[in-house]
Amino acid sequence: MTRGKKPAAAIAEAKGFAERMGYHPMDNLSDDLMFDFLIFKRESVRAVKCRQTRYHIDPNGFYDQQFPVEIQGLRSLPFPPFVLRELWLRTQHERVWRRLVVYDLSVEEIGWWGPDEYTNPHAR
Repeated sequence: MTRGKKPAAAIAEAKGFAERMGYHPMDNLSDDLMFDFLIFKRESVRAVKCRQTRYHIDPNGFYDQQFPVEIQGLRSLPFPPFVLRELWLRTQHERVWRRLVVYDLSVEEIGWWGPDEYTNPHAR
């Protein structure tokens, strides 16, 4: 589990971001599952965990070392493989969400995704 309360304002803002990409958000009502909400549309279903951090996100670091609790929590979700797991990151001073797809053995930052009209200005 992460420390403290869930970042309610950041989660609400992330849901609005998801809606602008055409997704329908659905809250996680279970405290023992490590995600904040599901997003879905005809093409895909994704479990999303939001994380807001005070500090700069190291672009050369390994995300599974920088955010081990969140990534392990997403990997342990009891969903079928077609439900993608995403960690959405933002620092206090950025107004952009970084979307990371969490796979069993790796974590990949989404740089551009056409179906969602999403472009990440921080992607490496």
